[in-house]
Amino acid sequence: MTKLELAAWGLVIALLGAEGGLAVVRPWDHHVALSLSGSQTSSLIPANGSPTPGATRLVTPSAGAKCPDVVVRRVEQLHTIPRSAWVHASDGVNVRDAPSSSATRLTTLPTGTQLNLQAEQTNPDNSTWYRIRLSDGRDGWLSGRYTTNYPISLASTDSLRIWLPVGYQFQSVAPGKAEAHYKNGPLTLLYLETGARDQAPTETTVPAGLPGRSTWTPRSTEQALVGDLPATDHVFGIRLAGSGCPALVHEVMITTTTRYYDLIFRLDEPSSSVVAQLLDSATVQ
Repeated sequence: MTKLELAAWGLVIALLGAEGGLAVVRPWDHHVALSLSGSQTSSLIPANGSPTPGATRLVTPSAGAKCPDVVVRRVEQLHTIPRSAWVHASDGVNVRDAPSSSATRLTTLPTGTQLNLQAEQTNPDNSTWYRIRLSDGRDGWLSGRYTTNYPISLASTDSLRIWLPVGYQFQSVAPGKAEAHYKNGPLTLLYLETGARDQAPTETTVPAGLPGRSTWTPRSTEQALVGDLPATDHVFGIRLAGSGCPALVHEVMITTTTRYYDLIFRLDEPSSSVVAQLLDSATVQ
């Protein structure tokens, strides 16, 4: 990566980090991290003083569906106000006294915090902000960029922490390899391979359950953040062996000074947008 590319990524990360909790420590400077005073505030209540969950939609295969194995199971909140949301940014999210990144910061809420959204505002720059009420009675605003509309829970291995839709947890399958399954069943959302950087393969082994790489059809290549680390998300179209069901693969390779990480998501096309949110919640160890 050239110095120009690093500088560009630094600008992107700095802009995103303005609302995403802790500031990023970049290789060419040491940005002072934001204070996390009050960051454990996770008891959020609506204006009337009692929780009012919104209507939900269960995203799951319909009865008799031909291709159930690639649907990402989750319970989505319908886009109404009030409704619930969850913080997914790996460094948490800043709550401010007005819907602007330049407004005074009231507190920082940690990853996984459940919110009760009381109002929504779209600014001229097309950014979306939500109003919430903190447990101390103050109203505040946070960027919708760092929230999901479905419950998430922490899934971790000895090398990766990531917030996945509730019900998914990792199972170790071999040294340096793990898979995130739904409720310990056969449905795999995420394959993880990691090892020492000097042992990183040119291409990682395709996990069982996926067709060979020669059959993957390139769809797009997008820049992504894995927590605070810049990465590239390579998207492919595939067809599952046996059923012939169409699916998408998102493959993300990350390299640190000591280790490599290869993350492969397998999911249905309507669920593709959740990958960026899940990656944003991740931290590597």
